[in-house]
Amino acid sequence: MADCDIFREQLAIKYPRYGHALWEPSPRYPDKPVQVGDVGFIHEGKFYRLFNALLPENDPSHECGVPKNHEQLVPNPNLSDHIEKRSLARNHYCSAEVSVEPDQGYHSR
Repeated sequence: MADCDIFREQLAIKYPRYGHALWEPSPRYPDKPVQVGDVGFIHEGKFYRLFNALLPENDPSHECGVPKNHEQLVPNPNLSDHIEKRSLARNHYCSAEVSVEPDQGYHSR
């Protein structure tokens, strides 16, 4: 099993409410971070965006196009508070079999 799959699987077991863990969370293009409504797939721990369901078909960000008969998804305005923005606790998030060791003053690299 690939490292990225072990990472995702173990975190999903321990923290099922946080969604899928990405092995490489940084966007391919730093000026295009993942946004609410992005539709794509995860390959080797990295998210690949296909299109955004909340944007119209002719949006410039849809460089690869959209599905046939794409209709922009318009969220119910009564549910505008369903997106919660907050930071994760400062705990270490790792697989159950991995432990955090104190820094010995040296680093590999």
